[in-house]
Amino acid sequence: GDRIARLIGAEPGHVVLGDTLSIKVYQALASALEMVPGRRVILSDTGNFPSDLYMAEGLCRTLGPDFRLVTVAPEDVDSAIDETVAVLMLTEVDYRTGRRHDLAALTAKAHAAGALAVWDLAHSAGATDVKVAAGGADFAVGCTYKYLNSGPGGPAFIYVAPRHADRVRPALSGW
Repeated sequence: GDRIARLIGAEPGHVVLGDTLSIKVYQALASALEMVPGRRVILSDTGNFPSDLYMAEGLCRTLGPDFRLVTVAPEDVDSAIDETVAVLMLTEVDYRTGRRHDLAALTAKAHAAGALAVWDLAHSAGATDVKVAAGGADFAVGCTYKYLNSGPGGPAFIYVAPRHADRVRPALSGW
């Protein structure tokens, strides 16, 4: 985890490896939603990686009809962040276009609205200069089989900001 932490600009001791990227997305979203009681909206963009959107949709179905995933065009994310949003979930770099969201600016906007930010770094970790701590990210997830070159079946990773370490509860726990 600490080796990946250096690559994504995270503090030592706050990145762990295991499971798949989809599971890590689920864990981050579920934990983040629990930390923002009273809000039920996950905001993402229509260009987000499909598996991330599927995991968010499935989580919303599991949690009940009050929870929903809202997607907007990538260029409209900033203006869609408001006081109804619980979690902003974005992939930092679009795998199809190379467009890069401004992690720090969008995270700050989410925080100003009372929301948390979950970032998927699958297409940026190992390829670009990622700075989750400096950018204020609450959670970040990513895989090791793309730009970190672990190959098929390589584990995924999850980052939890130190400020949340005493509060966050794992969505899935056990051996």
